[in-house]
Amino acid sequence: MNRYLMMVSLLGLAACGGETPSQSSASAEKSGKPTASAKSSASSTSKSSAATTTTASAAVTGSASAAAEDPNACPKDNVPPKFEFAEVDFKWSDAPTLASAPKDKAYANVGDKTFVLPKVEVWISEKEGEITLRTNDGVLLGPALIFKGIPKTGLELTDKLGDNRGYFQMPKKGFTVECGSQTTSYNGKNARALKLTRYDEKTADGSFVTTWEESFGEKRKMWAAGTFKDAKVVIFKK
Repeated sequence: MNRYLMMVSLLGLAACGGETPSQSSASAEKSGKPTASAKSSASSTSKSSAATTTTASAAVTGSASAAAEDPNACPKDNVPPKFEFAEVDFKWSDAPTLASAPKDKAYANVGDKTFVLPKVEVWISEKEGEITLRTNDGVLLGPALIFKGIPKTGLELTDKLGDNRGYFQMPKKGFTVECGSQTTSYNGKNARALKLTRYDEKTADGSFVTTWEESFGEKRKMWAAGTFKDAKVVIFKK
């Protein structure tokens, strides 16, 4: 009798016992609730996807930033200068003379096509005793030449090839530009001459010639020469 009761008791315990691991998984699938291992896997996948998305987003942002910071890029509302190209009989020389300057207009060249310099001005610094011929307004390119001297009708100044004061505004690359950010001020060796055929402190007539040669990179040969009339005179008093 005792042995029979013991066996019945053991059978009752087995009938009321907990689920095995395989039963637990099956039960979870039926209920639609993820197990702990499923939650871990989903979390890992989500983090990986987020990291990939973040990396891709950073790459796009970095690329856009790099493009926006292009030092040669022109503004969206930029209006390119209008070059008036012309055929001019002028030969580059390291010892140019006023006799070779075109007699009708002022022109410039940076190694390719010759173009008109639409604006020439004469700036005077009484304190420094200097005359500056400015020619690069309007098309962004061309020289600004600084001479020592006192302006007057008939004045003629000549400087041989050397480190003469002034600069030549030229393209960073190539021969023409679309905006100012594509230009650079070159101040290498140059030769030049200037003559004032009329000067009245308000306007001036005259002629000039200057030649430059790039000493590195593309080694372009630049020049500007011609005749000007009624050029605006700007005086800086002492």
